[in-house]
Amino acid sequence: MTNKKRKSSVGEILASITPKEARRIENRMLIASKIDEVMRTKGWGKKDLMHAVGKTNPSEITRWLSGTHNFTIDTLTDLCFVLDVDLLNLEEKQETVIQRYNFTVSVKSEIINNCNVNAMANSQLYFEKTATLSN
Repeated sequence: MTNKKRKSSVGEILASITPKEARRIENRMLIASKIDEVMRTKGWGKKDLMHAVGKTNPSEITRWLSGTHNFTIDTLTDLCFVLDVDLLNLEEKQETVIQRYNFTVSVKSEIINNCNVNAMANSQLYFEKTATLSN
């Protein structure tokens, strides 16, 4: 097979992937990546994960980490439990940021329309603005 034919075959395959299938592939890769990341954080190897979820076949863990495995909800739930991570939420992490603004207000006593108006001097006022940011 010539290099030109091989390139066009790959292009044809990529062009045939629907947006729905592309999303499925992306989600499988994200799950595998999250599992791998948590395993590294915990210092776990494939055998550690295999024992934690009660499996006996190391090749099953290899399939999970390949990014091509189609997980059942039960398996994902088990993985969430043993890894102590949320694998069911694939959206980007969101961080809430609170911005606090402080104001100092100085008010003096005044007589307005024969009424004595006294206000607290140097009162501290603040308000908060909350925003959600995506990583």
